[in-house]
Amino acid sequence: MVRFWILFIAGMALLYAQKPLEKVSLQLQWADQFQFAGYYVAKEKGFYRDAGLDVEIVKFDPKRLVVDEVTEGRSEYGIGRSSLLVDRMSGKPVVALAAIFQSSPFVLLSKKSANIRTPRDLIGKRIMMTQDFQDTIAIRAMINSQGMRMEELKFIEHSYNPLDIANGKTDVMACYVSNEPFVLKEKGIETNMINPEQYGFDFYSDILFTTEQEIRAHPDRVRAFVTATLKGWRYAFAHIDETARLIEKHYNTQRKSHESLVYEGQILKSLAYHENKPLGAMDLDKFRRISDIYKVMGIPQDEERLQSFVYEDNSRVTIPLSIEERAFLQIKNIRYVSTLSWPPFNFRSETQPEVLTGIANDFWSLIVQRSGMEATFVPAPTWNWVLDAIKTKTADVTLGTSISSDKEPYALFSKPYASFPNVIVTNKKIDFLPGLSALEGKKVAIGNSYSVADSVAKQYPKIHIVGVDDTREGLKMLSSERVDAVIDILPVVAYLMNEYHYVDLKISGTTEFMFDVRMMIRNDYPELKSIIDKGIDSITPSERQKIFNRYIAVTYEDRIDYRWAYGIGFGAVLIIAIFMYRQFELGKYNLKLLQMASTDPLTKLPNRIKTDEKLAECHAYYQRNRRPYAVIVVDIDWFKRVNDTYGHLVGDKTLVSIAQILRGHIRETDTVGRWGGEEFIIICPETDAEGAHQVALKIQSIINTFDFEAIHTLTCSFGISECRGDDRIESVVGRADKALYQAKEEGRNRICVL
Repeated sequence: MVRFWILFIAGMALLYAQKPLEKVSLQLQWADQFQFAGYYVAKEKGFYRDAGLDVEIVKFDPKRLVVDEVTEGRSEYGIGRSSLLVDRMSGKPVVALAAIFQSSPFVLLSKKSANIRTPRDLIGKRIMMTQDFQDTIAIRAMINSQGMRMEELKFIEHSYNPLDIANGKTDVMACYVSNEPFVLKEKGIETNMINPEQYGFDFYSDILFTTEQEIRAHPDRVRAFVTATLKGWRYAFAHIDETARLIEKHYNTQRKSHESLVYEGQILKSLAYHENKPLGAMDLDKFRRISDIYKVMGIPQDEERLQSFVYEDNSRVTIPLSIEERAFLQIKNIRYVSTLSWPPFNFRSETQPEVLTGIANDFWSLIVQRSGMEATFVPAPTWNWVLDAIKTKTADVTLGTSISSDKEPYALFSKPYASFPNVIVTNKKIDFLPGLSALEGKKVAIGNSYSVADSVAKQYPKIHIVGVDDTREGLKMLSSERVDAVIDILPVVAYLMNEYHYVDLKISGTTEFMFDVRMMIRNDYPELKSIIDKGIDSITPSERQKIFNRYIAVTYEDRIDYRWAYGIGFGAVLIIAIFMYRQFELGKYNLKLLQMASTDPLTKLPNRIKTDEKLAECHAYYQRNRRPYAVIVVDIDWFKRVNDTYGHLVGDKTLVSIAQILRGHIRETDTVGRWGGEEFIIICPETDAEGAHQVALKIQSIINTFDFEAIHTLTCSFGISECRGDDRIESVVGRADKALYQAKEEGRNRICVL
């Protein structure tokens, strides 16, 4: 009995000693469905509880905006769309934590009999769309790209009932491709969809977000919430049927069928892992692309606010490695070699002389940390010693160099992790130099084996190059007037001039030669190159800037060298230049927007919209002049097996390879476009069916002998039709489609003509 009471008291003490759960809430942006499965699973499976959190999932309220609920403190976390960027730019302190869907499920749905097929068909129609949907970049960019304005559209209050499309209460409804189309199909109602992705606008969706205040006040809680949430999503997508039953039991306010929930889960899983991106991944460059499009549409953007929009939790950043890459790291200890005399990239630590420090080493440290590799430092006395170590394979990688033809026989090169101009350093008495041509006949110090030396010697043979061990020696020679100039990249000369107080020297100009800083890998380690490239991709712009700021100081002279009048003139020129640059940038953004609207983002071929325009042109010409044209529909055989066996990344690479083959083996007058999925279409003006058949035979032969990455062999089926009589476009394409299906039914890898 005494033992029992001791155990009871000890158990109660442990119970009361446990840290109480922190209460937080998450505001949903829509009615309960699989769209929020990861949050439901994290709560029901105890992932939030294990993270020390008591999470309340707040039901959707159409009268309240999610962003207001979070920024005004009624919920700590919320789920938003790309319109969060607009909120951020308007001053709201929102921060994106994770993008659950890499590709947006957003579509505009209508009853098929309404014949609403393009954005222009929306004019004059009733559209159920919430305010945050209206602010979403995908819909705004699609409307703008078609020469329309949002003001031309008639928006009505959203009922959230997809059956209102069928009963006539609305003409169009904004919804998710994973939900309403299936619900209506179950009811026997046929629909049309307008998908912004078809117009080249495919962005993040369902962005988990919080506020700057929450991140500052509770960084550990934010990290725990994001980690538990992503764990919930991984479980939900790995157990779709089980998760659907959980939603049916606890979260089925819409009374959706089990089949529709499973269908929704399968569609959303493909969007969450689109292009094999890690779950929840966010890329600042993709948000910058969204910001650029908002800018084109006249919505003010601020680069500084954009930079701090994406949450960075470096403690959980890892590099997604393949099975081959993980196996490589398990059996290899990576030896990285470097000199300690190339500041600020590679140099000795002041406190520990044998320890490597610098820009290159900081980038390398992040890659090592995120890949989990074991690495050993091999110090080198000279740069030539480094090259010999890579060449003889006594070392595996060096951290800072550039591509050059003399290294390529024995080395592989990573992606560039930084890029800098080579600059010209002279005595302070020298005026500004407009370029290298001003140094003809002069002695210029450049480091031995530096790649810029070859470029200068080749393009400016009248410059007398003086080889030096390193730039430090070159600056000494310049200071003592033994040479007329020194050339090296900006960070190196800026660091050395500041470190050694060369007050008599200055940067007088730049060269046209950029230096892309890369890592160099022994040529029999392609796995290591792939790992390093992934590591470089994982380093965010703000992380890069922090690294540069540690080592590159900006200094200013303490006196003014120009007269007041010159200052006014310079100011006027600057204002004019800024105005002209802004006009140039706006023109560039508009051109970019137009290009995105007509180009398939994966294959870079014309998309369905652009291809339809070309078909219409050909058909109009046929109707006026009775000149023939033919279409070839190409479909990859057994493409689903490629995705299922090798993954979507290999599938995407296969699509790109097919696109390159098609683009490279048609006539200049022909047009090839991506028709959808694994289907392509070739439009052949001034060509009959026999001529198109010859084109198809040529392409078929090339595809059958092409060595595709990972899968090696592949075949395609072809359907061909030519325009004749009083054909409509639909008739021509329809016959080509029938011919394609006939080719598949006859065994695939065939060409059929109808």
